[in-house]
Amino acid sequence: MKPELLKTGRRAIVVTGTPGTGKTAVSKQLAHQIDAYYISLTQFVIDKRLNHTIDRRRGTRVVNLERTKARLRKVLSNEKRMTVVDTHIPDAVPRELVRSVIVLRCHPRVLELRLHRKGWSGSKIRENLLAEILDSCYVTAVNYHGARRTNQLDTSKVSLSKCVGQAKMVLTRPAAGKVRIDWIGVLNREHNLRKYLG
Repeated sequence: MKPELLKTGRRAIVVTGTPGTGKTAVSKQLAHQIDAYYISLTQFVIDKRLNHTIDRRRGTRVVNLERTKARLRKVLSNEKRMTVVDTHIPDAVPRELVRSVIVLRCHPRVLELRLHRKGWSGSKIRENLLAEILDSCYVTAVNYHGARRTNQLDTSKVSLSKCVGQAKMVLTRPAAGKVRIDWIGVLNREHNLRKYLG
């Protein structure tokens, strides 16, 4: 890790995005390459028993945000290295400890194929495609962490190594990740908007 990245108390790098955008692969590889501590928020919540309950209809855990933030605050404050937090809930990480938020994005057509390969149900795929098209993770990240710290990377056609390289660049040159992603506009130009929003 470059010394200048450790001069501030903001040592958390949040990697977020809709399921299927590549968060876990990118987060683990990024943490390895910059010698950072890695936290999977999903596993953290399970290990620390920080979920309220299970949403049986959607098959997901309902996270207790305040308890999760409190536990993460303690862990991140005590960790001397940079920490990469892999999560689809960017507002679960205490903002005062976050240096950068990297939102991974993926073209809905590519994302749909990835989620099909995971064996997800049709309703769960549709829910996540809609979240991606409507910029759900990006908007949440900007609203909580601010636009200055929030960057986007398109993983649709990029290899893991190139994506990690782009993520590392964002850490030292944040402007490199200031790209605009507009899936509604893209789908409209491709005449596929009705397929996903109709």
